[in-house]
Order: sequence, then C-alpha cells, then structure tokens
Amino acid sequence: MLNDEKYAELKTRLERDLKLSIREKKIKALKINSAFHWQPPLYVEVDGWCGMLEKDTPTEKIIAIFEHKSFIVITPDRGLEPGTLPYFFVRQDIREVIEY
Repeated sequence: MLNDEKYAELKTRLERDLKLSIREKKIKALKINSAFHWQPPLYVEVDGWCGMLEKDTPTEKIIAIFEHKSFIVITPDRGLEPGTLPYFFVRQDIREVIEY
C-alpha cells in the first residue's frame, strides 16, 4: 500500500491529469460484477493481485483504488505513472465497496 504522502500525491496528480474530483474516502477493495459477459466477478484489493481487469490482460498488482463518479483502479502499468490511464469501473457494476 502507498504511504499517506504517496497516496495524496497520486490522488492530486490524477485529479489534475484526468480533470476530475476524487472523493476523500480510502478504499481497500471492490467486489465487481461487470456487465461485460467475458469478465468474471472480480475481487479487486489494494496490495492484492487481480486478473481479467481488461480482456486478455495479465494478472496485475493493485496499487490503489479511488472513487469518483466511477471507481478508479491503479496498477503499476495503468495510472501509476503520468501519461497512463487507470482502469475505470462504473458504479452499477460495483457490488460492494470495502473501506479502510
């Protein structure tokens, strides 16, 4: 898990780069049942590993999860570095939000 300083820096950069406002609550995990038929139900947890975040992608380590109008999932290759887009999950696909 990112320390508080790194988490705040990432949140600020994402808000600036994506031009959105991220809610303050810290999310530990999401249970997702996607509308995409190819995607199985997912449990996405910070510091855990998850596959099938996108079709035909390898298992990835989850770095952080943020909440906006949708949920934003950060992995080392998606959203952590400037110029990369994170994964987005729409609210209606989320079955449970687990906070710290």
